[in-house]
Amino acid sequence: MIAQKEAFPKNIRVKKESEFKRILEKGIKKKGEDLIVFRLKGMGVEEQKFGIKIAGGIKKAVLRNKIKRMIREFLRKKKDKFDKNEGVVVVCKSSAGRVDVRELEEELESLIR
Repeated sequence: MIAQKEAFPKNIRVKKESEFKRILEKGIKKKGEDLIVFRLKGMGVEEQKFGIKIAGGIKKAVLRNKIKRMIREFLRKKKDKFDKNEGVVVVCKSSAGRVDVRELEEELESLIR
């Protein structure tokens, strides 16, 4: 039961391209060295929505997946820092492939403040 409670359920993920576009175009952008965070309040849904986009410049699938897992875990742990009806998209630049995952986590922490 505990594992299910701490999961990153599909109902809070941004899945549709139209939702991604809406958050990216109308959301507030915060840029970091390797990450960009878009936040859009008032999504019109009752729950938070989180999305992740990884740049195509990160060629190795293992690294892309590792970065996505880290971002998902971070968002799952910190989702109380976001409004209840807020949409969040984290865009990972291709330069993130050359950085340690822990450094990306620290950068993400600073961007959501």
